[in-house]
Amino acid sequence: MKFKYKVMLYMTAFLSFFYVVSACLLIFVSFQMSLNKEKANALNAYRMIQNMLLVSNDMNQKAYTYTLSQLASQNDSMWKGIRLKQTGSGTLYYENGYLPYHLIDEDIRTMKTEECCLIRYIQTEDGQYIQVSGLVETGSVPLSLEVSQDVTQVYTARETQLQIYKVILAFVLTAGSVSALLIAEKLTKPIRQLSDVSKKISDGNLSIRADIHSGDEIELLARDFNRMTDTIENNMHQMADAMKRQEEFMGSFAHELKTPMTSIIGYADLMRSQALDKEEQREAAEYIFSEGRRLESLSLKLLDLLVLKKKDFELRPTNLQTVIEGAVHTALSSMADKNISLKGRYDDGFCLMESDLVKSLIINLIDNAKKAIDDSGNILVVGRLTEEGCLITVADTGRGMKPEELSRITEAFYRVDKSRSRAQGGAGLGLALCQAIAELHHGQLIFESTPGKGTVVKAVLNGGRTK
Repeated sequence: MKFKYKVMLYMTAFLSFFYVVSACLLIFVSFQMSLNKEKANALNAYRMIQNMLLVSNDMNQKAYTYTLSQLASQNDSMWKGIRLKQTGSGTLYYENGYLPYHLIDEDIRTMKTEECCLIRYIQTEDGQYIQVSGLVETGSVPLSLEVSQDVTQVYTARETQLQIYKVILAFVLTAGSVSALLIAEKLTKPIRQLSDVSKKISDGNLSIRADIHSGDEIELLARDFNRMTDTIENNMHQMADAMKRQEEFMGSFAHELKTPMTSIIGYADLMRSQALDKEEQREAAEYIFSEGRRLESLSLKLLDLLVLKKKDFELRPTNLQTVIEGAVHTALSSMADKNISLKGRYDDGFCLMESDLVKSLIINLIDNAKKAIDDSGNILVVGRLTEEGCLITVADTGRGMKPEELSRITEAFYRVDKSRSRAQGGAGLGLALCQAIAELHHGQLIFESTPGKGTVVKAVLNGGRTK
């Protein structure tokens, strides 16, 4: 069953229950008040006749008959019937009108014992009656007096009220059900909108959002739902980007393997199938050796990346000057034939780091700076101590990079100039390795580059400082 129909049923049931209880209570109270009024009238009529008989003490039967006849002719609207008779012999002194009940000996004994009158509600084929019976002591003759009152109109009024109540109840149920359905329709409209949005999202439309402004908890639910959808959409985009990068990684990795392997197989087949002189054999062997070293370098860097992601390293107090000087000295040995100036400036102090990894980071950044310089240029390495650790900056005067290239340069196998990097022996893993090392030190790499002017790489290392 739909929620709006449940709301309608609950509202209609509550309205019906409230109406039934209130109407029944009202009819019951009205009926009891009318019945008590008629009872009071019957008692008043009985007491009036009783008092008159007591005043006319010790009259004979003829006198009683005359007196009651005169009284009945003057006050016939106050009662339906009167009966006066002697209790012992049962002699009837007077009877006028309709009295549905006749006293029995048990009734007389009860009235004598309790010294009270009896009140009975009697239903006959002709209607409903109240009959008041009692004893009247007039001299030596005990008499019984009975007065009846017709209360049929009270019961008829109750039945009429019940019929009207049923008609009103039918109207209330109909109008209440329609009103409850309209209210439930309005209340559940935001829920249906939210359901429609969730169905579209489940069908793959992650851009749609719930636009609900009901000013209640459902609006809050819609906002939470939209925030959840935003998170899912962002995660899906991230997953798509990750899958795309993974596909590019696999393609680049396969290409990196294919190029040297093709050369190695080609030269090896040449040496195997043809007679080469010593010079040709040396050139072929040299090429096979260089390509083998490329594959070795590639595998080692991939291994380093894997190790950095899986292993926890202990950061130790290390002199920043010692690390930078060692990295610059190592890099200078590979630039003997280059017209490149490499200089270092650094603070003398200690910070927490893994010295071998930071040295590898600096060497890789210098190597990338060297590859960005075509003929001649300058590379400056600056080390500064910070409150959280240290900041290492490598600046070059090379070709620089475009802004759209900066966001991808730390991806594995990504090269700004693929042909130039491959010719210089690069596999596109250096900056990816540097990024992993920086993250290991709770830091990051920051790139600033201008095409034609050079690049500045800042390695922010927040491993901490010694006290």
